[in-house]
Amino acid sequence: MSHNAFIREYGNFMRKVFYVFIITVLMMLVLTCIMMSDISRMSAYTYNSVEKIPHNRTGLLLGTSKFVSKNRINQYYQNRINAAIELFHSGKIDYIVVSGDNALQSYNEPRTMRKDLIKRGIPSDRIYLDYAGFRTLDSVVRIKHIFKQNSVTIISQDFHNERAVYIARHNGINAIAFNAHVPKQDFFVSNIREFFARLKCILDVYIFDSKPKFLGDSIEIGGENISPKHAQLHDTTHSAEGKPEAIIPEQNDAADGIMNNSDYEYEESVPNDEGSYQEPAGEQDASEQMPDASGTHH
Repeated sequence: MSHNAFIREYGNFMRKVFYVFIITVLMMLVLTCIMMSDISRMSAYTYNSVEKIPHNRTGLLLGTSKFVSKNRINQYYQNRINAAIELFHSGKIDYIVVSGDNALQSYNEPRTMRKDLIKRGIPSDRIYLDYAGFRTLDSVVRIKHIFKQNSVTIISQDFHNERAVYIARHNGINAIAFNAHVPKQDFFVSNIREFFARLKCILDVYIFDSKPKFLGDSIEIGGENISPKHAQLHDTTHSAEGKPEAIIPEQNDAADGIMNNSDYEYEESVPNDEGSYQEPAGEQDASEQMPDASGTHH
């Protein structure tokens, strides 16, 4: 074969490879768009009206940080708290599982949410803590495998709820959701972030078959409530693969919600003379200090 003939054959081969690559990419984009639209269709299971949403025994409140800057409260956080309180006082949920990140000793989303719910009149024995809700998938899957709930009302903003319901129904959970108000000033940023979160969700569900970072002993909703000092990640913790998980002391303390740092030593909320709850003087979670401009649960 002459040199020129070889060049022509090689060129034809590379063009075919290029066409196959383009077709493959286009097919993947189409498939991704279909799956993304499937997530959006979960809006059929979300509600904006407390009067219209059906009753569920348990609500799952998805966590985020309380502040976006030193003196500026995260409106995503505040609106989720308001939504959970509205559902509870309207009799649409009987218990609330607060699920969030407690990966660091100084950062405790579930404890912060619990404190604010109690201050707003939710009885402490109606609140259950999930310290291993590192991201949405963990929170949703753990509501079934740890808290044994096959039906749940998820509480977050609408775009986040659609993704959470999608994960829930993929895992056999009969989930609906109540939409907390979306702050207008952060609408664009949140939707850009949510686009990539949905791409990650598709990969988690269909490619990686992702599992929660931690599973463990089951907890009965309506049974004996667990002290905020003791998380589900204690000595009996197992990884999602079912193998015992080695927990170093620092991780164990963080899981238990115990602040070893002298500035964040844990104390339980106690009722005052009027019967309401107040926090020990000087206590403030780092989750109330760390900025999180996204406002969504990872």
